[in-house]
Amino acid sequence: MANDKTFKLLGIFFLAILAFNFPILNLFGKEKAILGIPVLFAYIFLSWAVVIFFTARIVESKKKSKTQ
Repeated sequence: MANDKTFKLLGIFFLAILAFNFPILNLFGKEKAILGIPVLFAYIFLSWAVVIFFTARIVESKKKSKTQ
C-alpha cells in the first residue's frame, strides 16, 4: 500500500495540473503588469516555485525522519 508521502506528492501533482490548465491560465492572460512583469508570467513562475518548494519539502522531510 502507498504511504503518506505518495498521497501528498500525488495531491501536489493534481493541483499543479489544475493550476497550469488553460482556463486558469486564461484568467491571468490579460494585458496587465505587476512591477513591469506581465501577470501571466508572474503567475506561472510563482506557481512553479510553490510546486517545487512543497515537493522538495515533502521529499526532504521523509529523508530526515528516516536517518534519525
